[in-house]
Amino acid sequence: MQEPTTIPQWGEENSQDFIDYGKYFVPDREVQINCICDAISHPSKPVYILDLCCGEGLLTRALLDKFPECHVYALDGSQTMLAHVEKVLAAYGTRFKTRQFDLAATDWRELRLPVHAVVSSLAIHHLDGPEKQALFKDMASLLMPGGCFIIADLIEPMDQFGKRLAAEAWDEAVRQRSLELDGDLKGYDCFRELGWNHYAQSEPDPDSIDKPSSLFDQLKWLDEAGFVDVDVFWMKAGHAIFGGRKPDPEAK
Repeated sequence: MQEPTTIPQWGEENSQDFIDYGKYFVPDREVQINCICDAISHPSKPVYILDLCCGEGLLTRALLDKFPECHVYALDGSQTMLAHVEKVLAAYGTRFKTRQFDLAATDWRELRLPVHAVVSSLAIHHLDGPEKQALFKDMASLLMPGGCFIIADLIEPMDQFGKRLAAEAWDEAVRQRSLELDGDLKGYDCFRELGWNHYAQSEPDPDSIDKPSSLFDQLKWLDEAGFVDVDVFWMKAGHAIFGGRKPDPEAK
């Protein structure tokens, strides 16, 4: 039986908002996708890559294209997201599989597959600190030796100065993106109207689905989970890409 989630729910309306406006809301989206893919080494044999909370499937598609020898297992909690990604990635056939899941649950963490990499973009911040620590340990157990865990996510600044800088930088990134894509500020206006900027909140919302942790804590938790070569690969506007590799005793 699947364990009940312990976090406030991401609704299907949130999924549709992200499908419609994610191209504006995610800072340097293409750069982030390329960075995640570049952080994964090419496997020597057919293996699986696990995409946690695959969303509309842009990262999933990039992984399928860069690693033609791999299968990508895309998981998400949203039926709206899964229906969208199954439609747009249908041409990849059996190399691409989906599954509905609850990120906070543990029933999915014992996949009996050769998992070369686990990636997640803009999802793990929905878990609280202890839930993140448990996830990191479980991913270290799930991965093959030498496999990597790469996270792209919101991070929580250490003080109000850092939070203000993140809020301003995120606003500006979305404003510039809206102008670049459409020549107007409609995308930016939606970003503001939907209250998507976590860092712009004047007071913490106890009912918020966003629970980002500090980058320092998460790097420490990766190390404690047994990952090596733990590092930060990219940062901008309160977003970061970071991760580590599972040790391989047979590696030279």
